[in-house]
Amino acid sequence: MSEGKRPGGLTALAVLNFIFSGWGFLGLLGMIAMFALIGMIPTDQMDETQRAQIDALKNMGIPLMIFLVVLSLVSSVLLLLSGIGFIKQKKFLGRTLGNVYAILSIASSIVTGMMFDPELGGGFNIGTIIGLIYPLLMLFLINTTFKDDLVN
Repeated sequence: MSEGKRPGGLTALAVLNFIFSGWGFLGLLGMIAMFALIGMIPTDQMDETQRAQIDALKNMGIPLMIFLVVLSLVSSVLLLLSGIGFIKQKKFLGRTLGNVYAILSIASSIVTGMMFDPELGGGFNIGTIIGLIYPLLMLFLINTTFKDDLVN
C-alpha cells in the first residue's frame, strides 16, 4: 500500500471505534449515575426479579463499582485512541492500543459473564456474545488484513 493511502476498511474500523467509544462514554455516565442513585430507587412496586436485580446492585460493594467504572473508562479511551491511530496509520496508537483494547474487552466480557448471576440478567447471554464480536473482529483485522498499513 502506498504512503498516505489509507484502506477504506481501516477507515471504517476507525469510525466504528469512535462510535463505540462514544457509546462507552455515555454508558460510563449512566453507570456513574446509576451507582450514585441506586439507594433512592423505590422497590415496593417491582416484581421479585427486578427487586433482586436492584438488591444485587446495592450489595455490589464500592470496590467492584469503582473497578467497573475504571474498566469502562479505560476501554472507551483505548477505543478512541486506537481509532485515532487507525486514521493516522500509527503502529502504536492503532495496532498496539487496538490489541490492548481487544484483549481487555474479551477478558472483561468473560470475567463479567462468570461474575453475575444469570437469573439477574448476567452470565453468558446474547449480550456477552455481541460484546465479544467486535473485539475479536478488530483483533483479527489489525493483526492480519491491516497489519502492514499500521506502520508509521
